[in-house]
Amino acid sequence: MNYYYIVEGLVRNNVGDVLQGMAAEKFLPATAKPVDREQLSLLDSKARSFLLASGWFMHDFSKFPPPDAVQPCYISLHVANSALLQNRQVRNHFKKNAPIGCRDKKTLSLFLGWGIPAYYSGCLTITTSPRKPILQKEGPCLLVDNIDHPVPEPVLKKLELLTKKEFTRVTHDPADVLLPFEDYVKQGVNHMENLLQQYCDASLIVTTKIHCALPCLGMGAPVILIHPNPQDPRLDTVRQFIDILSYDELLRSDTLNRPTVRFKKLQAQKRYLSAIVEASVAHQKNIIQKPDRTSFFWIKMKSLISSFIYRTAIVLLLKSGLANRSLKRVFVNDNQ
Repeated sequence: MNYYYIVEGLVRNNVGDVLQGMAAEKFLPATAKPVDREQLSLLDSKARSFLLASGWFMHDFSKFPPPDAVQPCYISLHVANSALLQNRQVRNHFKKNAPIGCRDKKTLSLFLGWGIPAYYSGCLTITTSPRKPILQKEGPCLLVDNIDHPVPEPVLKKLELLTKKEFTRVTHDPADVLLPFEDYVKQGVNHMENLLQQYCDASLIVTTKIHCALPCLGMGAPVILIHPNPQDPRLDTVRQFIDILSYDELLRSDTLNRPTVRFKKLQAQKRYLSAIVEASVAHQKNIIQKPDRTSFFWIKMKSLISSFIYRTAIVLLLKSGLANRSLKRVFVNDNQ
């Protein structure tokens, strides 16, 4: 049995994609290998394999889905482009391997709207463990961003004014995007391990990056997530644990307080995710598909019922002519 986990391999603009692979890898046997998310159809079509598939999907759809010999467990998925599900072959693949664990409510609604059983899982990166003791007293203040969401200079100055401390700027940009895939992954893991250690040492981390905030929450490091649009659906997976601060709110503030962490909810989500993944790896399949315990059975039943209700509602809206432009764009254009 081959074991695989997914890492971004095409655009390479955020080392947080490597972290998502690291979060999956720790649940797998030591022989597990990283695979390029944009090249999944090129996996061995004859060797029996298990793929723990999580993260951001995807830039290029042309080499998806993986071969039938590969047994995927999809969890913590974020679908960035709804066109992915406008391909009937892709939808059939997801239905065959459903229920799908979704990282955010927007992705969940997309799967359910196509009649694909799915459930909200949150993100696997909250299971990140501390790299060293979390002291939270001395240590630097870190500002973590990257090319996706660079923090404007006025926001940085306001942070330093409110804390009366100088911030060290840390980036989630990969060091070298031109390396061969395996070398890129190795370098990305080293980069991410170094960052995780810095987060454990910091007295405060302020970030725009989901995959800085989530591992910090998982490790217990002191973190604040700031964002130009705190209501962005992609932030669901962080918002359930801490409040998110907008740039405008920060610029108007006279104080900077760490948001209260909803600790019980965080711990429950970590246990929930870990249980699903551990059982799926042990059985070499998506355990929610053929549940071995009552809690998993109810996840399956809820996802089946929700997919039927959502799809029925979408079809009725489309047939009645009441569907708005957004619904038509997402659920009508079938490429195959």
